[in-house]
Amino acid sequence: MKTLVWLRNDLRMDDNPALREACKLSEEVHSIYIYSKNQNNKHNDANCKIDFFIENLKDLTKSLSKVNIPLTVINSDGFNDNPEIIKQYIELNSIDKIFWNNQFGEDEIKRDESVKDLIQNLNNIEIKTFDEQVVFEPGSILTGEGKPYSVFTPFKRKWIENFTLDMLDIEFKYTEKQSTKIKSNINEFDFDFHKTHSVDMSLWPIGEHEAQMRLHSYLDKNIFKYAQDRNDPIIDGTSRLSAYLASGIISPKRCILEALKLNNFELDSGEKGIVKWIDEIIWRE
Repeated sequence: MKTLVWLRNDLRMDDNPALREACKLSEEVHSIYIYSKNQNNKHNDANCKIDFFIENLKDLTKSLSKVNIPLTVINSDGFNDNPEIIKQYIELNSIDKIFWNNQFGEDEIKRDESVKDLIQNLNNIEIKTFDEQVVFEPGSILTGEGKPYSVFTPFKRKWIENFTLDMLDIEFKYTEKQSTKIKSNINEFDFDFHKTHSVDMSLWPIGEHEAQMRLHSYLDKNIFKYAQDRNDPIIDGTSRLSAYLASGIISPKRCILEALKLNNFELDSGEKGIVKWIDEIIWRE
């Protein structure tokens, strides 16, 4: 069986449910990333953000290659041509299944529905999607009237009521997959990108390994004072993980799990700094 993993805003192997499930079920796994300069422009993405994303995509390619998973970057004019791009890849490489992790933007939801509509017309292609940006699927934590919460505190209370520790069962050891005839093309791919920003990128080292190191360094040192230091711009009191979370280089589940380990797995009591920091991760939902 061959499974294709469509990578989007999830540039990591750790806690990547689409990639993990593909590796569990299939002997041969492919991955693709569809790159669109036009889409970057449409979203007004900053030059430094694109630079950070491309470099992390390159780093992920190296990690995937260690377990024989090729990553193919494909150029696109925009979301509208994604269905046909994926259809062609599936047919050309005799793919049996396609997995991806959900995105929740309006345009992204429409794009994914268009892909599903086209792929479902192909013979016996299994489509499976996962939630990796959140612990709970959007719209699943609601008030007693069935409406979304507008105030964080009752939302958090309901979140905790519904939370179980097995939701953070994310550990997985990757093993080598069957080699494929496909070779990663990222070194030859023309991103048509020119670095024009003056941001010191050494402040945000590239790769999920660096993101994990940053997380553990923060948990070892500063998280205990987070509640009192987080709003003081003079003090280096925050985790500086926002860029990694935004690009999917580290997952919110990983952040919550590692923080809970420090707090005897308590979500609403214990160390105030840890509780407040976990609150900020929950607030993203």
